[in-house]
Amino acid sequence: MALALPAALIATFALAQPAFAEAGSPDASGTSTSAAAPTSAPGTAAPAPTDQAKTSSDSASTAGVNALGASIAKIALSQVGNGDNPVVTGFGGLNCNPYTTEVAGFSANSDGCGYDSTFNVRNSNENWCADFVKWVWQQAGITQDMNTINAAASSFVQWAVDDGQTPVADSGTPVVGDAVVFFHAGAISAARYADHVGIIVAVHDDGTVDMVNGDFSSSTNVKVEHDVNLDLTTFAHNTWSAGEVWALVSPPTAAQHPNPKASISGPDTAVTGTEAVYHAAGSENGGSMTGYYWTFGDGRATNSNGADVTHTFATPGLHTVTVTATSSFGTITTVTKNVNVVGASASVAAVPSTETWYSSYPVSYYRFVRASGSGSLAADVWDGASWLQLAAAGTPAPSGAIAALAYIDPEVNSATTPHAYFRASDGSLAESYLGSSGWVSNDLPGTPATGADVVAAYTASGPAVFFVDANGLLNETSESSGTWSTRTLTDFAVQPAPLALSETADGPIVYAIGHNGKLTTISQASHDWAAVPSPARVSKQATLSALTTPDGVASVVVNGAVGAGRSGDPALVQLTRKSRGAWTTTTLPGSPAAGAIAASTYELPSAVSGPLGDFPNPPGTLQDGPAHRLGSVVAYLSANGSPAVAYNDGSGWQTAALPGTATAVTGIAAEPIAHQPLQVYLDTASGPAMDTTGDTAAPSGPWATQALPSSPAAFADRVLLYSAGAGDLPAAQAAAASAGLSSSQVTTSYQVAWAATLSGDHFVIAVGQAALNALEYNTCGWANPSAVDPGSTPFDYVTRALNVLPGADLFMNGAASVAANTQQRATDLAYYAVNGALPAGQTALPAAAPSARTCLGSAS
Repeated sequence: MALALPAALIATFALAQPAFAEAGSPDASGTSTSAAAPTSAPGTAAPAPTDQAKTSSDSASTAGVNALGASIAKIALSQVGNGDNPVVTGFGGLNCNPYTTEVAGFSANSDGCGYDSTFNVRNSNENWCADFVKWVWQQAGITQDMNTINAAASSFVQWAVDDGQTPVADSGTPVVGDAVVFFHAGAISAARYADHVGIIVAVHDDGTVDMVNGDFSSSTNVKVEHDVNLDLTTFAHNTWSAGEVWALVSPPTAAQHPNPKASISGPDTAVTGTEAVYHAAGSENGGSMTGYYWTFGDGRATNSNGADVTHTFATPGLHTVTVTATSSFGTITTVTKNVNVVGASASVAAVPSTETWYSSYPVSYYRFVRASGSGSLAADVWDGASWLQLAAAGTPAPSGAIAALAYIDPEVNSATTPHAYFRASDGSLAESYLGSSGWVSNDLPGTPATGADVVAAYTASGPAVFFVDANGLLNETSESSGTWSTRTLTDFAVQPAPLALSETADGPIVYAIGHNGKLTTISQASHDWAAVPSPARVSKQATLSALTTPDGVASVVVNGAVGAGRSGDPALVQLTRKSRGAWTTTTLPGSPAAGAIAASTYELPSAVSGPLGDFPNPPGTLQDGPAHRLGSVVAYLSANGSPAVAYNDGSGWQTAALPGTATAVTGIAAEPIAHQPLQVYLDTASGPAMDTTGDTAAPSGPWATQALPSSPAAFADRVLLYSAGAGDLPAAQAAAASAGLSSSQVTTSYQVAWAATLSGDHFVIAVGQAALNALEYNTCGWANPSAVDPGSTPFDYVTRALNVLPGADLFMNGAASVAANTQQRATDLAYYAVNGALPAGQTALPAAAPSARTCLGSAS
């Protein structure tokens, strides 16, 4: 594995940073054997550290301790024991902490992170030793040049240089309040990767020091640790390696200019797939504001500039918004605002990746279907490059819509978790979700009617599921504090299907068809729910699809509206809720056949700038970003069986034809973040399929058709051989054939191989040196679905034969140390994966080649 410092941290200083592996730092892993080393060796499972401050303080020297240093030490010591949420004991995955959120770490994101009740923010995922020291210094009143310090520990060296200091390796007299930066052997330079930065909190007469270190691991959690009686050189050698050096960075001695004042205004509740508008106000005595920089907890690609921003949240749950306001004096203030994001169920449950700490890409889609033949629940999973159908848990009834909903689930370690809600084959309401150990199915209270559609929402109170019971009454089953309960909402009878739902900041609105043939809206008014028939009368074959418009207004699209003064054939009509409960009706263009439709908002191409993963660098500007980011789109079948869309990009409704023919529209996905495709799901005569734009694009296209899985994948179906060198492709093809695998299980696409390795749902074999180097290091800098910076990947490889999935971020090394043996090694790995044994006559694998930082082959 090779993880490089994100380009943004480099760009901040216009410096070149080498690639690095986190394996040797306290912010990752290491060892310690000296009594003077940390009580809990970073990255190792050790007994809980003992705070020895009381013992050591008797010999602490007070010489040279100034008021600022004493304040820094006091603040740092007050944080000892604070740590990650969710709890982790190593550095192989998430590293979620509140300090990164508090200092607005611009490359971090909160996907997979829990809530910190002390700071009242959602944690952020980032190696955080530097964020912790920055936060402590800021709390102590240091305001000078704080935009220079970021998640790179070496940024403290740059700060020191800007302050007129010259940090020297293994030199200087520590003073309370100093930052200590640790490097591998070599020059002390901001252009080099630094392993760690900590804070001196006491200096003893014998020359040893006490330190407070953020982001140190232990057997209980990654946390803030107090380490005492340290000789800095011995500590450095024992924690990292012989030759490790340290350098002191002193806090400023000059009087500090006060920070600017700043505030955030905007909605406390936002709806997924809509435009949430926020405003920052700042002021500085005797100066002016020069920039505002925003983060939203959903990856650096959504960071923004300006006093006014329009943001689209993609995932329900609590998000912490930050804005860092910079003054003309170079001082900054970071303020936070918690936003409760709500959202409705959709055609897919979308889950951002957490495998790379500064990227939420790729976004995985979970599309819940009934498995062919068995009828059991299955999930078509899109990993950002290809589809795979996996068996889920539970058996839905043969009819009725299945609701797909992803949200930040505290019961699954705060991971964004895909959930399916459906009427089970035994008639009960049921859910299926992807837990930490696999798919889980539970019965929920409530009994939907035969054939009932199920819809769901993540509301301000948590998840809620809606359905019609056998008496024709709308029911809600909701979760509160881990307990599910059910209730009947109204006594107004409606049909069990179709059923649709819009989520709004004021709560969900459910749409149904009354027995009088009128479209009926059911929503909460104060504490009670009310059913209100609309003027729109619908045909017997009418179908519904709901959305929340870009400006956050409830809306439903009806295929088969015949009322409200209309005449002639049933039409495609959008009803949009106005103030005071009134509704407006808009007839949409197009001539849809009877049948299902699917509606969504989508990201406007005009709101996307730069390549995948592109984002604005801090410290921000005064120039606002795009004010409008979204349009609306509805997919339907034309009378001739051709799929089509009606869409509104802000200039009015228009239509576009999609390729191919189909028998039904089964859904739509349009994740509202940059570089995510529009996907329309279809049933066709030859099986399930989708029409897709492939990237952020206008619904006018171009579109392409792709087959979807028709049955759950067997283990053998999940084997994928990847070749990056033209000379290795025949070896990969021969290996697949020898193992009885399809030729479609050989790929030359780096995008496909990357996404498959990242997900952990595939058994990826890198065939040849080019493929091995590409997945381990990406020295060539090829584009990838995670938008990871060139020269780095989150992956590592396995050399022994396996017949189980190696796991997320792991692939099989199919390159032989002797190139002529690569085909045999790849064959052996593929054959063993499928059969649990090597081919006849083979007793051992040919020796594996080591990976190398050499660019070979091509990306496709």
